[in-house]
Amino acid sequence: MLKVFLSAAEASGDQHGAHLLRELQAREPIDARGVGGERLRAQGLLPVACAEELSVMGLFEVWQHLPRLWRLARKVRRLALEFRPDVAILIDSPDFHLPLARHLAKAGIPVVLYVSPQLWAWRSGRVKVIRRVVRKVLCILPFEVDFYRQHNVDASFVGHPLVDELAPVVAEGGEQRKHALALMPGSRWHEVEALLPVMLEAFGRLRAEDPTLEGKVIVAPGLATEKLKLLAGPAASGLEFVTSERYRSLAQCQGAFVASGTATLVCALLGVPMVVTYRLHPLSFILASLLVKVPHVGLVNLVAGERVAPELVQDALDAGSLAVAGRALLGEEGESQRRKLSLVRERLGGPGASRRAAEEVLQVAGR
Repeated sequence: MLKVFLSAAEASGDQHGAHLLRELQAREPIDARGVGGERLRAQGLLPVACAEELSVMGLFEVWQHLPRLWRLARKVRRLALEFRPDVAILIDSPDFHLPLARHLAKAGIPVVLYVSPQLWAWRSGRVKVIRRVVRKVLCILPFEVDFYRQHNVDASFVGHPLVDELAPVVAEGGEQRKHALALMPGSRWHEVEALLPVMLEAFGRLRAEDPTLEGKVIVAPGLATEKLKLLAGPAASGLEFVTSERYRSLAQCQGAFVASGTATLVCALLGVPMVVTYRLHPLSFILASLLVKVPHVGLVNLVAGERVAPELVQDALDAGSLAVAGRALLGEEGESQRRKLSLVRERLGGPGASRRAAEEVLQVAGR
C-alpha cells in the first residue's frame, strides 16, 4: 500500500487534492493522511489537521494568527514524520508548506509541490528553497513551467483540474442562463467579511433599478450558510444561498461579482462574465503593493495576459463603482467579455489534469 501524506491548506487546494487522491486510489491502494478540507476528507484522507484551521489570507491577518499557526505547523510536521510516507504532496500555501517540505526532505521523504506558489508574482527568491527540497513541481498554469526551468527546477504543466471538474456543466452550455447575478465573496471568512457587504450593497442598487434581477450567493465549501446570512442581514431575504450544484447554478447566471483567485477561473471556464474584487487589511495591502510584481490581481487576467475582466481593488472597491461595473456586465460589455474568456479556456489546457498529476506523483514515489 502506498503511503501518501497530502496537505491542502485552503478550499481550492482541497478541491484539487481530492481529485488527485481519487486518481491515485484508482491505480493502487492508498493510505492517505494529512491536512484537508471537506472534499479531501470525503475522499478518504485521514486528517491530522483540518484546512479550515489554516485558512488565513493577508500579511497582517496571518500575523494576528501566528502563535496558533505555529503550533499547528509543529503538530503537522511531527505527525507527518511519524507517518513516514512514500511521497508527500503539498498543495499551494507556500508559507505553510515550504518549511514542512524542508523537514520532509531532510528525513528523505520525496516532496511533490502541486499548484505552484506564485513566485512569478512575488518573493521569487523562494525558488532556491524549492530547488533544494522539492523533487517535482506540478504546475496548473501554463506560463509557470518556463519560470522553474530557468531556475533548474524540475517542473511539468499538468493542466488545470477545474477543466475536468467543470466539463459536465460546460457541456450543457449557457443556454439556460437566467437574469441573475452571482455573488462569490471567497472561501476564507475574513475575505467574505471584506467583500460580501459591498457586493450586497451594489446588487441592491442594481435590483432597485430592475426588480427582476435575481441574486445568488455561491457559498464556498467550508463556509456556514447561516453565518453568511447573519452577515448579509436583511439583504439575505431576497437572495438564494447556493450550497449544492454550485457550478451549475453559477453557469446559469449572466454575470458575477467574484473574489480574485481560483473562482475567476471557474467563471472563465463556465463563460460567466465577471467583475473581479479584492480587498485586504490596509497594512497587508500596502506591503503587498510593494512586493507584488504583476499587472493584475485576478487569475483570469493573468492567464489571459490582458485585462479581460474589470478589477476593483482596495479603495477603488465601493458599492457605487461595483454597481456601475455590474450594470455594464449585464449588457453588451458582458457579451464582449464572454467572447474573450474563450482564450482563457484554451490556455488552461485539455482534460486529464488530475490523471497526469497522479502519474507524476507515482513516478516520484518509484511506482
